[in-house]
Amino acid sequence: MPSSFVMLDALPLTPNCKVDRKALPAPHQTRFVLEEAFVAPQTAVEKQLAQMWMQILGGIGQVSIHDNFFELGGHSLLAAQLLSQVRETFQVELPLLTLFETPTIAGLAQAIGSAHHANSTCTLDTLTVKALEADAVLEATIYPKAPFIDAVEEPQRIFLTGASGFLGAFLLHELLEQTHASIYCLVRAKNREEGYKKLATNCQRYLLAHENLGSRVVPVIGDLSQPLFGLSVAKFRELATAIDLIYHNGAFVNLIYPYSALRASNVMGTKEILKLASLVHVKPVHFISTLDVFQSPHYAGMSVILEQDELAHCQGLSDGYAQSKWVAEKLVMAARTRGIPACIYRLGTIIGHSQTGAAQTNDFIARLLKGMIQLSSAPNWDLKMSLTPVDYASRAIIHLSRQQNASFGKAFHIVNPQAVPFSQLVHEIRDLGYSIKWTNFDQWQAQLRQAVSSGSYDEFALSPLLFLLTQWGSGNQVSYLDTAALVSQAFDCQNTLAGLAGTGIVCPSIDAKLLRAYFSYLGLTQVPYPILA
Repeated sequence: MPSSFVMLDALPLTPNCKVDRKALPAPHQTRFVLEEAFVAPQTAVEKQLAQMWMQILGGIGQVSIHDNFFELGGHSLLAAQLLSQVRETFQVELPLLTLFETPTIAGLAQAIGSAHHANSTCTLDTLTVKALEADAVLEATIYPKAPFIDAVEEPQRIFLTGASGFLGAFLLHELLEQTHASIYCLVRAKNREEGYKKLATNCQRYLLAHENLGSRVVPVIGDLSQPLFGLSVAKFRELATAIDLIYHNGAFVNLIYPYSALRASNVMGTKEILKLASLVHVKPVHFISTLDVFQSPHYAGMSVILEQDELAHCQGLSDGYAQSKWVAEKLVMAARTRGIPACIYRLGTIIGHSQTGAAQTNDFIARLLKGMIQLSSAPNWDLKMSLTPVDYASRAIIHLSRQQNASFGKAFHIVNPQAVPFSQLVHEIRDLGYSIKWTNFDQWQAQLRQAVSSGSYDEFALSPLLFLLTQWGSGNQVSYLDTAALVSQAFDCQNTLAGLAGTGIVCPSIDAKLLRAYFSYLGLTQVPYPILA
């Protein structure tokens, strides 16, 4: 979403009649696009907050105490910067959720006052277990009118969400390799031509074949977060009539945003998928989920978490993404009891391709690696990490999904049976020529906070993850590193291993060769990697 708009009578041109970019005026955010009446800051706290907003939001002329931080161009990166300054200035510790629930100067000032009064960390997490459980109820209208008929022939038209993302690119590739079906891909774009280009560019980004997508890939222009994906009733029904099978991989993946910000895409979008699956004729659904649904303390003491264990508890889910996927899983399970065949695939942390290294360059692991290089230090975490190459995950999911009679009704844990010590990652980076010193967690937290406070937010890799990697003044290890998807807890994967037996689809070991390919794709093998001044 653009943070500002500049109105011009005409674009400046060069003598060759091209846009003269250098002559374009610099964009400056102004309040005239906002509807709320201007209310000037009155108290000392409000005035200090207003100064912070004007500085962080890039030269905005004035700010009302009721202006919305995000409507003025704020985002999670700037939110981390703002709350870091709030901590330094007012000596209070406000969680990121504070800014999402009260994204105004008036709201922040009240939160600061409450924190001072209570002499403790301010918490505004009003999301209750009851709210999650209410969202997990599938509407009675989403119910097949006729029972599922198992087709003898191979599916001819497959619907795939999330194809413009990381795992989605590899799922699309595997579907094209392992089936002869046309793949209908939900994609946000202006038209089919732009949608096709977006999908092709995404495949190219991850070093996958993209030249001949047009012969079998059909872009469906829509939005997962909108009712009926933003399609008309007629178009939605036309789609429901055409397709034979659904892979629901699309989701808003963000480990910082609260449940309310992810609900539309991850929860309501899943309901629309199930509506599509039940309409006209029943379509099987293969749902991509996460091991983070087991974040609840209820599972913490279990020696092993089985694939068939009941997903009964949402208490203690630590982030909005885990909460939204928990609700979505419950919806899929409810649809299954109504006659919609469904499989659930729970993924841990997915890293780059085992051969090419192709990976997301800005996910948690990539930013952690880059951030440790920038800080020249690593925390002495004594933990093992579950890291799964994306090519194993995509091949496993598509193969298991094609064994319909054996797979329907099951959950599959897609994990690497061989966990990687955190120290091994650091040692491999050191072997590339980087100087990284071990330090205790409290010291590393202090270095991290200092870098975020004084460094460039755009250049420091860990800036957006500040609230995942620090707990102000707690002295404890970070909560995110205790979550199911990252740390190697004992996850049973017998359904997965049994379904892959005899196929040659085996999860690669995370060895030096694989890590070098991964690091190379991330650009970490070119010493020196750009570091903070």
